[in-house]
Amino acid sequence: MQQKIKEIKLKFRQAMNGVVSHHMREQGADYKINFGLTLPLLKRIAHETPADAQLATALWNDTAVRESMMLAPMIYPIEEFGEAEADRWIHQIPNTEIADICCKYLFARLPFAAQKALAWCRLDSILQQYTGFQLASSRLIAPHREDEIPMFKSIAEIAISKAFDCHRNLAFAAITFLKQAVHDDSLSDYILPLLKNLSNENARYTGLFEDLCQERDLFKELSGDDSH
Repeated sequence: MQQKIKEIKLKFRQAMNGVVSHHMREQGADYKINFGLTLPLLKRIAHETPADAQLATALWNDTAVRESMMLAPMIYPIEEFGEAEADRWIHQIPNTEIADICCKYLFARLPFAAQKALAWCRLDSILQQYTGFQLASSRLIAPHREDEIPMFKSIAEIAISKAFDCHRNLAFAAITFLKQAVHDDSLSDYILPLLKNLSNENARYTGLFEDLCQERDLFKELSGDDSH
């Protein structure tokens, strides 16, 4: 195992980008070790690395290194990643960058993705709520089941309540989910009336309602569905 990790770290070092790393530090990225690897480079390394739960766990626990935590969800075998592990990871995610990688490359592919997204949206931590919304968005893009729709409706209610949150990342994630959700007819038919009623009581919801209507209509037009 140590040899595998050593070989991966060597690839990190060989591909390191000091300019990117420096820029990220200036932007406030808080990593003890940051090789500055871009996502395409990390994806290439992931493609070269056989899926391995033990190796992925070791990389995930290497919290000092940005690229280790980013590579871990890319190589963790989906069928071996259980709910207990998901609950452990959600409490260890250090920032939005790692959250996004986990959602896109691992969490959204899990059979219990929607369930976890809803649970995480209800947690107290801003970062964990953010992860819940990003997971829900990623799951909607991926193939999802009809029995997940009720959970997405519950997430939509929470997202509406967070759409104007003072934490900009959280508000962004909430609105991103709502925009993705209105691509689905059943979710659109649930979300838009809720927002319409809210806009009658509070003008700040009017813009969001109009934006989501435009998002829905544009999606329908691009997908060739003119039923609306």
